[in-house]
Amino acid sequence: MNLYEKAKAGLPIDDFQIIDEHCHMGTFASHFAKDNGSPEAIIKVMNRLGISKAIVSHSMSLVADFEMGNDIIIKAMDQYPDRFLGYCTVNPLYPEELKQELERCFKYPGFRGIKLHPYCHERSLFYKHYRPVYEFAARNRLFVMSHTYTGEDVAATDYLAGEFPEAIFIMGHTGGEKYNVEKALEVIGRHGNVYGDIAVSQSLEGVIEWYVKEVGAKKILFGTDMPCMSGEATLALVAMAEISDDEKMDILGRNMQKILDKSY
Repeated sequence: MNLYEKAKAGLPIDDFQIIDEHCHMGTFASHFAKDNGSPEAIIKVMNRLGISKAIVSHSMSLVADFEMGNDIIIKAMDQYPDRFLGYCTVNPLYPEELKQELERCFKYPGFRGIKLHPYCHERSLFYKHYRPVYEFAARNRLFVMSHTYTGEDVAATDYLAGEFPEAIFIMGHTGGEKYNVEKALEVIGRHGNVYGDIAVSQSLEGVIEWYVKEVGAKKILFGTDMPCMSGEATLALVAMAEISDDEKMDILGRNMQKILDKSY
């Protein structure tokens, strides 16, 4: 069976390693079921779909206490070392603690990238106290994955990728709305160290085919944004897209594995 046939039959796509690079634990709002963001609930979905590994941040880190959220991620990685890798999430409103947290987290081998969320933190990616993050990422050849949903987010990524070429920048949501996606794809095409992901809140018809046409399959990453968004729907976007199975495998896992192999 090819990937399209497996997805259509409702079978897990387990012929190769699939990596979800945009996944959360915890809950963001009351309308998300309470247990959807537990490690066990996420693994249940991963098993059903054939996802090998997920790189996770915790909602607690984004909206309340980033140290506590990172500790929960450590616990999950200890419990399920073959399934989870971690994002160290930091908050620019606490600049001294931010630097300490980066040093603390990256003594732990499961952390592989840094998660930023300018919407939750109410600060632009240009904000001065984010700068130590980019310096740390460049110094250690890490990837930075940021919620990217505005024109300013996209413009900031464009600038930062040029200033910090040793770091890798992943645009979570690839700009979000259609106009910003167009700009984000231009940025991805312009920089070798910028990638987009397919955690798209607006699942436009042919969106994966559009991304591949504009920047090629090797610059796009598979991210579900679980439990905020459906892992099933996001996987189907790729598995049923009118692109080759080789391009689908790049998006679903091979591209992210190459980033992991190069970093830290």
